[in-house]
Amino acid sequence: MSATVLLVGGFGNLGGRIAAHLHETADINLVLSSRFHRSAPKWASDARVIQLDLTDPQTFLNIPKHVDSIIQLAAVNDIESLNDPDLAQLVTTDGTIMLLQEAVRRNMSRFIYFSTAHVYGAPLTGHLSETTPTNPAHPYATTHLGAEAAVESAHQRNELIGIRIRLSNGFGRPMDYDSGDWRTLTSDLCRQAVIDRELSMRTDGLQQRNFMTKTDISRAVSHLLSLPATDVDNGLFNVGGMQSRSLLDMAHLIQTEAQNLFGQEISLSAPEPVATEYPTLDFDIDKLVRSGFTPEDNAADEIQQFLKMIAQHHSV
Repeated sequence: MSATVLLVGGFGNLGGRIAAHLHETADINLVLSSRFHRSAPKWASDARVIQLDLTDPQTFLNIPKHVDSIIQLAAVNDIESLNDPDLAQLVTTDGTIMLLQEAVRRNMSRFIYFSTAHVYGAPLTGHLSETTPTNPAHPYATTHLGAEAAVESAHQRNELIGIRIRLSNGFGRPMDYDSGDWRTLTSDLCRQAVIDRELSMRTDGLQQRNFMTKTDISRAVSHLLSLPATDVDNGLFNVGGMQSRSLLDMAHLIQTEAQNLFGQEISLSAPEPVATEYPTLDFDIDKLVRSGFTPEDNAADEIQQFLKMIAQHHSV
């Protein structure tokens, strides 16, 4: 009998891609939760949809009795966390803790929590592994770390398999255009490439980031969902790409892929460098790799698909 997995946040920017991947590749019964949607999305047409609000434990009664695992992506974003730290605490930390307690009460086997690499500090520089001390500098990171602590505690008490994902910078097309986060560098530049046919950087772009395609993030979730308990260790995994690159390098890649797609010159401009040297970033994913997962790191294909989606949406 196939396992039943509840994906909280499966209609969102990243969650939609994970839902689509699990629907296409995994031998599971998929349940998606939402505060607003009542029918399955086209990218996971066989999924069951339930109404769930992390701030209202009464809605947890809607979780089917046969759910075996939960993947928890729902959280208050970085801007809203800064503007309303109390809301971030209520949803990201307290809501996750209540959902985790429900999972424990029902004897579920696995709880996968999406945290953020920003629990290590800001900006992200130097060598960052799972043993690097945390130093959250933003309510977004602080509230994620609070939720992490609860998942870690449940895992240590053997109440379930608690897995914490510290994600770097995911990028790629959303399943639904309106669910896209157009504030991020890659999303903004891809949209510029399609609509304006030119790219304009807000900074000199020499800062380094670790980028991971949404395809690889979705693959990593599948991997961690089925990872044997003996290989989970303490449940903490950095999840990111194989290597970091500068923002300018990513812009050049978007420029190249846009030129290949549209067959015309795409200009790229950036302010003059404000520093002669920037700190490097080594986001260490060796632990994830040792567990049996290797990112494909096909950034060019991810960008191509993103550009095509934007072009189709804008009929260009």
